[in-house]
Amino acid sequence: MVYNHGPSGNKFIDDFINYTQINVITKNGKLEFVPFEQFIKIEFIAEGGFSTIYKATWIDGPVTNYKRKRGDYRVPNYIVVLKKINDSRNITSKELNEIKIFYESSSKYRCNHYNYVGNYFGITRDPNSQDIMIIMPYYDSGDLIHYIAKDFYNISWETKLERLGGIAYGLAQIHKLNIIHRDFHSGNILFNRENDGQFVNITTIGDLGINKSAFESGNDNESYGIIPYMAPEIFQRQKYDKSSDIYSFGMIMWELMTCRRPFWDRNHDTKLIIDICDGLRPPIVTNAPEGYIELMKECWYTDPNKRPTADDIHKRVGNIRIHNHKNGIQTRIIKSSNIGPIALNYPGAIYKSRPLSAMINTAMILRSLRSQPTNLEKVKRRFEDGLIENHNDNNDDGMIVFVICK
Repeated sequence: MVYNHGPSGNKFIDDFINYTQINVITKNGKLEFVPFEQFIKIEFIAEGGFSTIYKATWIDGPVTNYKRKRGDYRVPNYIVVLKKINDSRNITSKELNEIKIFYESSSKYRCNHYNYVGNYFGITRDPNSQDIMIIMPYYDSGDLIHYIAKDFYNISWETKLERLGGIAYGLAQIHKLNIIHRDFHSGNILFNRENDGQFVNITTIGDLGINKSAFESGNDNESYGIIPYMAPEIFQRQKYDKSSDIYSFGMIMWELMTCRRPFWDRNHDTKLIIDICDGLRPPIVTNAPEGYIELMKECWYTDPNKRPTADDIHKRVGNIRIHNHKNGIQTRIIKSSNIGPIALNYPGAIYKSRPLSAMINTAMILRSLRSQPTNLEKVKRRFEDGLIENHNDNNDDGMIVFVICK
C-alpha cells in the first residue's frame, strides 16, 4: 500500500479518502492525505472568491500508473497547485463536493478523459488555519484569458478551434455525469504544455467547487458567480441546469474571439444584471470562421431550451474547424481596436466568484417596478431575426454589432 501518509484529523476527509482507495476503478482516482511538510517552495498565485491558490513543489510527488510500469511509484519534486478553501477547517461530507465529483468522473471515464476534466491528487491542510488544501496539477500555460493574451494575434483560428473543441468535449463529459459546473468561466479553463514528456497542449476544465448533481435541488439560498458569465434565468431565480453552463460557454467563445472578458468596460452591478435580463450581450466583432458567431449566439439564447447541448457544440466546432481548412482558406486574425488584449478592466468589473443574492434581489425588484422598458441606447437587434452578416470580408477593421436577446 503506497498511500500511507496517515489521517488528516478530520473524520469526513479520512472517510472519503479511504472510500476512493477502496472503490476506485482506476489507480489515478485514488486520493491521499499528504502532510503539509511534504510541500516546499510555496508561492502565492491568486485569490478567488472562495479560495486561495498557491504553487508548490511536492517532495515525494504523486503516484502515477505510467511510472509504476517501470517500478517507480512516485514522481518526486513534482510541481503542484494547492487550492486552499476558505473557512474549511470544519469541513463536512457535503462540503467535500468538489473532490467527490472528480472521484465520480475518474471512476466512470478513466484516464483518457483527464486531459479535459481537472485531476486531483489529494488533500493537505494549512498548518496555521487548518483549512483544507486540494492538491492539483500545475498548468504552466495558465488559464484561458492569460493564455490567449500572451500572443493573441499569433494564435491562429485553427488553434483556437482546437482549444474550443477540447473545452466543449470536457463540458460534455461533465454533463454526461449529470453534473452542472455552475461557475464556468475563462479562469476555470486551464492549459498545460507537457504530458509524459511530450510537448503538447492540454485543455482542462477545473474548479468544480460549487457544482452539483443535476438530480439535486438547485434552490440554494445564496447565488454565487461572476455576473457576465451567469445566464439570465439564474438572475430570475430559475434552477441551474446544463443550459446555464452553455450560456457561459458562449461567453468563453466571445473571449477567444476578442481576447477580452465579457462586459470588461462597465460596472458589474444591478444595472448590468437588469440589462442582461433585458437581452444585452457583448458586442460582436464580425470576424470569425463561418458558423462561429451563429453558434455563439445560440449559446446566448434567452430561452434555455433553445441553447445547444455540449455534445452538439463539440460536433459543430469540429465542423467549423473542417470548413476553416477547406480549400486551404483559413480565417485570419484581424487587427482592430475592438479586439485584442487590454491593460486593465473597468474598476467596477469584478471577475471573482462572489455572493450575489442581495444584488440580484435588488435588481429584480428594480426591474419589476419599471414603468417602461429600459432603453439601452445602443444598436438594437433582435436575436432570433437571423444571422449577423460579415461585411468585412476579413480585410477591414471588423464590424461591431451589439446584440439584444429577447
